[in-house]
Amino acid sequence: MNYFLHRDFKISEKNKNRIKIYFSGIKVLNIDINLSNKTYNAIIDVNSFKHLTNFDCFNCLTNCCVQFPYEFNKKARNVILGNLKEYDSLTKAVSILKEEGLTESEIIASIKKDKMLIPDEHIDSTFDRCTCSCIHVDRHLCAIHKICIDNDATLGEIIDTKPLWCSIYPLEIIQDDETLYIFVPTKKNSYLAMNDSNFACMDIDKSKSAYFRRENPIGFKSEDYQPFIISYQNVLEYIFGSHFVNEIKKSLNLDNQNGDNLQYNKKI
Repeated sequence: MNYFLHRDFKISEKNKNRIKIYFSGIKVLNIDINLSNKTYNAIIDVNSFKHLTNFDCFNCLTNCCVQFPYEFNKKARNVILGNLKEYDSLTKAVSILKEEGLTESEIIASIKKDKMLIPDEHIDSTFDRCTCSCIHVDRHLCAIHKICIDNDATLGEIIDTKPLWCSIYPLEIIQDDETLYIFVPTKKNSYLAMNDSNFACMDIDKSKSAYFRRENPIGFKSEDYQPFIISYQNVLEYIFGSHFVNEIKKSLNLDNQNGDNLQYNKKI
């Protein structure tokens, strides 16, 4: 048992038991899904998908993109290489590596072949977070996502370019051979999650706090919070298919609600 796409991140026997016990005691939905060109049996924590969320990323000043993803595909590498000046303007990754003694040709070669777009010896030492995380107009953003938007990419094109792990975050997927346990991190199941999701976008009460409103005065209105299945509907439909979304919405009696991609494709 491991977190999906993280085969080296093994789950302890203690947490394996916790996962099995948790999913045996809640309302679940069992459906077959196709993910990464393979069919799996998905066991879904249905009620977690009604958790209120607001992914108003372009009005958020919280620094949440801090980990290295599991991989960058060829499309991501080509987007960076084709927009190297903007990539460096956003991330300073090229400039920093030049200061560390690398030539531009060495940096380009690393972007083409190295797992995290930089030589291994610079992971954790020179860069302590994803080399695509950036700050633009005070917003913490993904450089790949922003470059794609600037080039008028569709939602599907953005998802196909970014690492899948980043596109589905904060959704959690635990793999047990041909079975996937899928859930939205909530206070009820947070001990099962690999990723930190303790942010205002996942906690409406936190968004109301004086501290958060002082730091983020331009966004996160309470009335903008929606069930996760609605907030992420278009992303989930593209990745898992409309059947996945429709079955969850039907189970939660949310058939009459639909999401949009206004935030996902918003230019800034």
